[in-house]
Amino acid sequence: MKRLFYKAVKLWNSLYYINLKLKSAGRNSIYKARSSTFTNPGNITLGDNCSLPNHTLIDGTGGVTIGNGVIFAPEVCVYSGSHNFDSPDLNALPFDNIIIAAPVVIGDYVWVGRRAMILPGVKIGTAAVIAAGSIVTKDVPEYAVVGGNPAKILKYRNVERVQHLLSQEKPFIYERFGHKKIIRNRG
Repeated sequence: MKRLFYKAVKLWNSLYYINLKLKSAGRNSIYKARSSTFTNPGNITLGDNCSLPNHTLIDGTGGVTIGNGVIFAPEVCVYSGSHNFDSPDLNALPFDNIIIAAPVVIGDYVWVGRRAMILPGVKIGTAAVIAAGSIVTKDVPEYAVVGGNPAKILKYRNVERVQHLLSQEKPFIYERFGHKKIIRNRG
């Protein structure tokens, strides 16, 4: 019975997104949650093994490129366009009808925490971690862990260990371990 239910949900979701055409979506990428929103999807590129769960919002106005093995937590927003509100040629308030577009590039194996927001023109380096609730307004170097509003570098991951994992054939978590988790308590 459960199996039949999940097949029905999968069919419903596929019908809901029948007209969603991304520029490209890599193999094993999961991104068609019914509660997610993709504007200008023809400007959005997903790599292999991406996981974009419920309530993801991606604005592809200026182009969004997401690398391989990227995992979003729920409610992540990525914007690649913004309203014109402060230029010398402003012709309406609070903003006019001009959209300022700037591409967003998210590198391979990036983890983006719940309710993080990535703003236009940002580049996020390989294996970076974006803390939950962060507002990313500037580029993030590879292996950096950032958090806050605006997001700032909190620390760097163990570069030697991350590079070792990146050199292996299958560094992606779901290829190595599936979706099985092990709980380890701190302390």
